[in-house]
Amino acid sequence: MFAAILVALAVSGGTADLAAAQTVVNDVNAHRSAAHEAPLAVDPQLTAVAMDRAADLIRRHYFAHVSPDGTTVLDALRIRSYAYTYAGENLAEAQTAAEAEGALWNSPEHRDNMLEHHYGRIGVAVLRMPDAGNLIVQVFSN
Repeated sequence: MFAAILVALAVSGGTADLAAAQTVVNDVNAHRSAAHEAPLAVDPQLTAVAMDRAADLIRRHYFAHVSPDGTTVLDALRIRSYAYTYAGENLAEAQTAAEAEGALWNSPEHRDNMLEHHYGRIGVAVLRMPDAGNLIVQVFSN
């Protein structure tokens, strides 16, 4: 699915891992199914927002939902005129994408975000960073 949306690319010192991004989506949807929630559809616009957010985190050397200039994922969605009622973002960083995803599932707030019943769409970026592990950005909307 992701290969059709994006080609493999280098992003601000990181390399997009499309296979890992698809694995994250599959895992989120498996957990949602077990929790009796509808699966999330991959949205190309949300995927682009996730990639942009990941690139910004790396380029400006921060790890937070609010950027140094005060912008958030909601600002990124508004700039793109993306219509939504509910939206959210998860961030994780670890040596491997699997460890980063595991950290999200072990956090009650992040887990709740992934299982949120209002969400119907997802965009995921997984960036492999030389000597720094993996970064996951998940963006959700209804």
